[in-house]
Amino acid sequence: MTEMTHESIHEEIHMPGPSFWPLVLAFGMLVFAAGMISKDMRLIIAPVGAAILAVGVAGWLTGNIRERMHGPTLAGDSKLAIWMFLGSEVLFFTGLIATFLLIRARAPADVAHALNIPLTALNTFVLLTSSLTAVMAHDSAVKGNRSRLILFLALTAVLGAAFVSVQGYEYTRLYAEGLQWTNIPYGTAFFTLTGFHGTHVIVGIIWCLAVLGGAARGVFGKGHYGGVENFGLYWHFVDIVWILLFTLIYLMQ
Repeated sequence: MTEMTHESIHEEIHMPGPSFWPLVLAFGMLVFAAGMISKDMRLIIAPVGAAILAVGVAGWLTGNIRERMHGPTLAGDSKLAIWMFLGSEVLFFTGLIATFLLIRARAPADVAHALNIPLTALNTFVLLTSSLTAVMAHDSAVKGNRSRLILFLALTAVLGAAFVSVQGYEYTRLYAEGLQWTNIPYGTAFFTLTGFHGTHVIVGIIWCLAVLGGAARGVFGKGHYGGVENFGLYWHFVDIVWILLFTLIYLMQ
């Protein structure tokens, strides 16, 4: 009896198949990095790389959701992978922040005069609110409340899109006032640091929409909410990074 139970459990575990989406992601990162270091083609190559990254993330997450629809997967491995990824992201942003602080220390005292603190503070509140809706989405998934899960995931995506839109507006205003990507080292450091964070937010929005699609198809519920939890870990990390950036860039000029 025990052997039959173990065999049935073993047969129910669906191992994910091979995927080419990680290669797409790696290629997107390569193109985006090439665009960031390019002097003449930056505004062309970097957006292309970001678009490839977005397609890679969407494809990988969609495939992951399809795999989960076939049966249980090894959720513990995915959570470990998320924590390992976030650990590498900590090192990545630490390097960017250290570079920004070093450049700012050598910049003129009034170099950050064009930064709009009230607008960015409001935008920070929007992003923090999206973190709350992500928590509510996870709670809804744990309780098996599908309608609330869909609602809070949708709100999270909308708030994330609002944050990116406001940041895009601020970029255009800063460019108009003379703080640009290529004219001074401070501008390069500022747009690189906040731009990479914005790219992470966009990736999070795509991830949220992919999870939302899975929720609409009934993939997640009681005992099957690992995908929602993994997204929440990433989203909260992005929010925490922004709180640090807002403090260092805007409040501690």
